[in-house]
Amino acid sequence: MKNILILATFALCLSTAHADLTPSHQAAIEKLLTVMQVQKQFESNLLLGFDAGMGNTSEQIKSLPQEQQDKFAKGIEKVKAVMMEQMGWEKIKPELIAAYGKNFSEQEAKDVAAMMESPAGQVLVSKQVTVAADLMKVTQEKMKVLQPQIMQIIQAEMSK
Repeated sequence: MKNILILATFALCLSTAHADLTPSHQAAIEKLLTVMQVQKQFESNLLLGFDAGMGNTSEQIKSLPQEQQDKFAKGIEKVKAVMMEQMGWEKIKPELIAAYGKNFSEQEAKDVAAMMESPAGQVLVSKQVTVAADLMKVTQEKMKVLQPQIMQIIQAEMSK
């Protein structure tokens, strides 16, 4: 019962946040999302995050026989497809509109969209996905180095 109330409250909050936007405010937010290529960035970051989360697993898989590697790769592709289906753009777009609408007034959304439509703004937008991927790689490399240290800390704390 408690979980049902929590879910109902959450759904009400999301629908209320979405409903608070006037049609012109929602249109301004949707234009901002389009100009900033949020869909492309969201989907790319979702997949990059998944790959980053796989971390050392990908390296460990390379030691398996090729047949097992192929099966693993096929399984991962199915997982990514399910992830995109459940968390893809159409599922997340209403929540993104609500979040952007909460944080950007209609006029701010129009102003930022106009700025991002400029040649310089489009350069920034076009390079954000690549920069995010590069940063993800840097972070992964740093985490590989930190992982043994993290495990030592956790083991030490758990053995107390």
